[in-house]
Amino acid sequence: MTTTLRRAEIKDASEIAGLFAREEMLHFTDVPPHSGVGYWEKRLAEYADAAHLPLVAIVKNEIVGLCLLKAWPHHIRRKHSAVLSLLAVNPAHRKRGIGRELVGAILRACDEWLNIRRIEVAIDARSAPLRKFYASFGFESEGICAKARAHQGAAADLGLMSRINSTNMAAGASPPLAVSKRRKLAPVKIIVRPATPDDAEGFAAVFATRGASNGTLQHPYTSAEIWRARLASNNSTRECMFAAVVNGKVVGNAGVHLASDSSREKHVCGIGISIMDTYQGRGVGRALMNACLDYADRWANYSRVQLTVHADNTRAIKLYESLGFETEGRHREFSFREGGYVDALFMARLTKALVEA
Repeated sequence: MTTTLRRAEIKDASEIAGLFAREEMLHFTDVPPHSGVGYWEKRLAEYADAAHLPLVAIVKNEIVGLCLLKAWPHHIRRKHSAVLSLLAVNPAHRKRGIGRELVGAILRACDEWLNIRRIEVAIDARSAPLRKFYASFGFESEGICAKARAHQGAAADLGLMSRINSTNMAAGASPPLAVSKRRKLAPVKIIVRPATPDDAEGFAAVFATRGASNGTLQHPYTSAEIWRARLASNNSTRECMFAAVVNGKVVGNAGVHLASDSSREKHVCGIGISIMDTYQGRGVGRALMNACLDYADRWANYSRVQLTVHADNTRAIKLYESLGFETEGRHREFSFREGGYVDALFMARLTKALVEA
């Protein structure tokens, strides 16, 4: 039978919803059960940007497969990357090469037209066939995220893999972070409070320091108005942004954010943190992390807290380890920093209840 591939459109939402009405289609995707037409209209709308690539496979005028590639065209330091966020084929049409056709088409587009260097995918960590399938396209294992997705009544592990095309967006390795021997600094009185739009100037000033940008995915040239817009949206009860203040001055910030919009991952949150250069090593990071973990553990009911940290940021890694975070793996060429690519560790901290579940 001939398979036709084309870009998915919002008008396909009804047929795709019908496809995922089958329980066996849900398997290890991030799709919740009984996802209706509205869910798929909203989701497909997120792929409208030409940098993303949603493909459907059609056999005899019926959609039998779906593959979604999502890029970060507006995330300047990760614009070399994309995530293959979904691959699903109707059970009646499996083992006919449709999944391979979909992934092959996605990879050719990334290599030849979309200028994507790094593609990542999350799979069922227990599935040797899936690992072998993606390895046949050049994907390599990077690590395992423990209990990261709800699946058939339990929290299951995700295996992370990536494929790198070194000819796209060519650049060398990022120079290592400068390691400065700091003399013991006097402790400071730190106030950690929820951030507001009035902190925009302070946030911009923090990231204007090179060290703060090097340690995060931000850059030194964001304006206060950009931060004002971001902070104005800090009104969700499921997320929280904090400012660290010393003598009335914003010297650091942190945020707890949803890891995913999927209801199958609502127990998972991420943390991001940054500190002004001159206040690093003075307890600001620990104060911000304590506030984030208090919110995540005691109020927001997140049982898996995760983060990424550049692999050479030894000071931050030591802090996270002291708070119970464990390294789960290493993302190759995760971000672009100071003219080259740098790896990142992915780390997580699980509640005792989740570990024992």
